[in-house]
Amino acid sequence: MKISYPYQIELINASKIGIEHIDMTIEKLKAECPEMFHTDSTLEERIFHHKPTTETPCRGFVADGDS
Repeated sequence: MKISYPYQIELINASKIGIEHIDMTIEKLKAECPEMFHTDSTLEERIFHHKPTTETPCRGFVADGDS
């Protein structure tokens, strides 16, 4: 799901203030629109271009981090 324009603006405005505001805005969005965020089960279906640097569930990846 694509993030709606009002939420995009909210995140852009939060980014002008600092990381704490970005984190707070993301938590707010997760509460208001949880369907906009991946879960472990949806991540398991994703193929990433680069291998995730953390233990992120995924179907696979195209290249490692050095590519």
